[in-house]
Amino acid sequence: MEPPATFSASPGAIKAYLEWTGCEAAKPAVFALHDEAVIGRDPQDALALDKFICIPEHTISRRHARIRRRGASYYVEDLHSRNGTFVLGERLAPGAWHVLRDGDELALASVPLVFHSLVVLDRASMPTVITSSVDATRFTPVLADAKQADRSDLEKTIHRLHAMAQASIALGAVTDRAMLIEKIMNFIFELFPLAERAFILLREHPRDAPTPVAARRRDGAIEDPQQVRMSSTIIDEVLHKKRAILSLDTLSDRYYGALESIVAQAILSVMCVPLILGDEVLGMIQVDTSSDPYAFKEADLEILSGVCAETAVALKNFQLYSDIKGLLDGFVSASVQAIEERDPVTAGHSFRVAGYAHNLARALERSDDPVLRRAAFSADQLREIHYAALLHDFGKVGVREHILRKSKKLHHAEMCLLEQRFLYARACLERQAYRGLAERHLQAGWSVAAFRHEVERIDTELRSEGARLDAFLELILRANEPAVSTSAALAELDAIRDYQVLGADGASFRLIDEGEFAALNVCKGCLTQDERRQIEAHVADSYSFLILIPWTRELAGVPAIAHGHHEKLDGSGYPMGLRGGQISLQTRILTIGDIYDALTARDRPYKQAIPVDRALDLIAEECRAGHLDTGLFKVFVDARAWEVQGNA
Repeated sequence: MEPPATFSASPGAIKAYLEWTGCEAAKPAVFALHDEAVIGRDPQDALALDKFICIPEHTISRRHARIRRRGASYYVEDLHSRNGTFVLGERLAPGAWHVLRDGDELALASVPLVFHSLVVLDRASMPTVITSSVDATRFTPVLADAKQADRSDLEKTIHRLHAMAQASIALGAVTDRAMLIEKIMNFIFELFPLAERAFILLREHPRDAPTPVAARRRDGAIEDPQQVRMSSTIIDEVLHKKRAILSLDTLSDRYYGALESIVAQAILSVMCVPLILGDEVLGMIQVDTSSDPYAFKEADLEILSGVCAETAVALKNFQLYSDIKGLLDGFVSASVQAIEERDPVTAGHSFRVAGYAHNLARALERSDDPVLRRAAFSADQLREIHYAALLHDFGKVGVREHILRKSKKLHHAEMCLLEQRFLYARACLERQAYRGLAERHLQAGWSVAAFRHEVERIDTELRSEGARLDAFLELILRANEPAVSTSAALAELDAIRDYQVLGADGASFRLIDEGEFAALNVCKGCLTQDERRQIEAHVADSYSFLILIPWTRELAGVPAIAHGHHEKLDGSGYPMGLRGGQISLQTRILTIGDIYDALTARDRPYKQAIPVDRALDLIAEECRAGHLDTGLFKVFVDARAWEVQGNA
């Protein structure tokens, strides 16, 4: 996560801006920059407040310049402003991007600005925004008293303040609840040297009873949270009355000293603070000791309260993140299922492919290939692959159903029409034969024997032609069946195309037209070139739909991963004909999962399900032909990545 950058402006420019906000102070203002911001004279209704910096100077154009972040760098672009945008005195060409460095001086017309960039931390240590903090004035007496204290007390105070600062930064940077709890425990024992035990209780939902989620001793021993004995009286006091408790010489305390759990564990000093955010109590933290009745002071309770405030914010962020993730998961699943309902035969395909891709991606860390092991994915990347796999066929929502559900080379209606044409051809042949018989009989005046002989001859010819038509139709029915792998076209179809019959109107017609002939000559599958183009368009349509979704930074690669799932390493794929390294590792994983499911899915009208061994052989042939990644396929086979739990 890159840190935000800031803009600071001169007092003259700020005066106009501050007057616009109702503030009269002529001090430099700071505008926080995020991923993108437009700088201009007037507010823009079409832009969110955090994406527009308003500087109401008459020399500034309505949309003067734009700042954009790419990776860890920021760039500035002049938006064809009237008075120009300058960096270090040099005017920028409109539409050209210029990289900004820390301390760069900009001038938007007559308004000077300075660009500042914060120090970039690595992803693991970068803090997020924390909305609560500990009141630093509470520590003023501590620091004041430190003037009279000995040097060791002063060092302890400084150490605690440093530890609190580190706790604040660390708790804001954590993105996993288990890691958060681990860090809290570590900081508690660092902040409170006399603490012997620490417990954390949390509520999963506001109406749920709190349950222990962590219990730790100073020596590192981890206790079973479910076996922890805690005072229900203290828990009720803290959670329901929202009170922080500090008890010194607890066993002598008239209120707490008689509690069974306190006596049983010989607790001499205890602090217990609720985790509160607004009006909601998320849980509580208890710290105690059995060795010193005066281990904790009021200052310690204030420090623990500050840690709890930071922790509550982090926990609420996790809860909100989990809710948003659940909402997105549900929306994606519902969308995929709705699209697949258009073709019940392939229902479940996207969910199965997501399972195969996830298994294969996770198996990279166990690969024999050191290059693939180094490419092992993080949890966020695995989730990105999962979404891309679920949504890789999203564009099929725009494919017409009669193409999507096509099971033979000729559509059902086309086949019915063709069969009727054959019946009409038989009728035309009979009509032509018997009409000719009648005309010749009238002209020649045949005897009964001669007439009967001629009728028998015609019947024989008609039976012969009928048998030929039957053979033609049988050949068409055979040719109408799609092939899973490439097969040669049937040469006999040429004879059918060339066969003509004289119709009742005196004009001849063919048994099959050019469109039907082309469809029956499809060597693989059942789609004509035009229909295949329409099907293949779903890849570009998927990308067009997916880029409209405002993905988070962790999921930003979903559209690109899904876009390339029909690309081949030798450039023979579509839609862009990418080669080798142009195809990401995530996309190659998705491609293998997609092909495997297409081969092994349950019987479909246009093909039978292929056994696993045969499917793996076919994919291996694709690898040898240079179409698929051989290394990834080996991992797929070694890990048996097709064995997905709940596979449909």
